[in-house]
Amino acid sequence: MHCGGTRDSLSRSEAIRCSVSSTSLACLNVLTKQEASPCVEKEEVKVEVERFIDLARQMEAFFLQKRFLLSAMRPELLVKEDNNELKCELQRKEELLRRHYDKIIQWQGLLADLQGHTVYNKCQQQQQNTQQQQAVQQVAATQQQHVVQQSVQAQQMAAAAAAQQAALQQQAALQQQQVPRPPHPPAYPANVPRR
Repeated sequence: MHCGGTRDSLSRSEAIRCSVSSTSLACLNVLTKQEASPCVEKEEVKVEVERFIDLARQMEAFFLQKRFLLSAMRPELLVKEDNNELKCELQRKEELLRRHYDKIIQWQGLLADLQGHTVYNKCQQQQQNTQQQQAVQQVAATQQQHVVQQSVQAQQMAAAAAAQQAALQQQAALQQQQVPRPPHPPAYPANVPRR
């Protein structure tokens, strides 16, 4: 009786498989055939697709039944299957992580290069700023020296002018001392009455 049940389940599974196969071919034939009446074609396609969906649901129910029986009789197989699925998922995620780490290393290298260029550019910019500051300081120092020189020259010219004026005054004083003075006009005679 057990063998008969197995034979029945095999024939049932074979029948479901064959009917699903034939309905899928019928759906394809309906979709690919070329006829002139679109109304008949739509109805025919609808019938074939519904039949295919119904048989696909029957096949799914059949496999779910078999899986349930298998899990009741041999639960270790389900554990092994779950274990294998988890291993595959772990491998997939490890591969994904490895690719992410590779990308991170690549981006870190690019960032380091960029920072290196940035540091180089900053150094160049600092050198240029230093050179500009030095040039500004040199110009300011030159202008300050020029102002100091002009101030010294002005002071020297003022001192020379003052010395020249003093010399002229001394010379005029000496000349006045050397020139004979005319005698003073006579004073009123003492005997002349004054008015």
